[in-house]
Amino acid sequence: MIVEVFEMEQKQLLVKVDAKLTQEVETYCSIYSVDEQEVIQSALSEYLEQRQETMRSLIAGYTEMASINSEICQEFSACESEAYLHTIN
Repeated sequence: MIVEVFEMEQKQLLVKVDAKLTQEVETYCSIYSVDEQEVIQSALSEYLEQRQETMRSLIAGYTEMASINSEICQEFSACESEAYLHTIN
C-alpha cells in the first residue's frame, strides 16, 4: 500500500490572550497531555465553523425571502409612483 502525505503549508499567527486563558490552556494541555498548538488550532477551527454555519443560515434565509420581497415591491410600486407624483407637484 502506498500512502501519500500532503503537508499543508503552515503559517504563523500571533495570538495574544490574557493570563487567565493562557493558564487554562496550559493546565488543560498538561492534564490531558495535548499539544497547545493542537488545542488552539482546534478551538479556532471550531469557532470559525460555527460562524460559517450562521452565515450559511443567513444566506439561505435571504435567498428564500428574495422572491417574497420582490412580490411585495411589485405590489406597492403603483402606490409609490402615485405618492411620488404628489411630492413633485
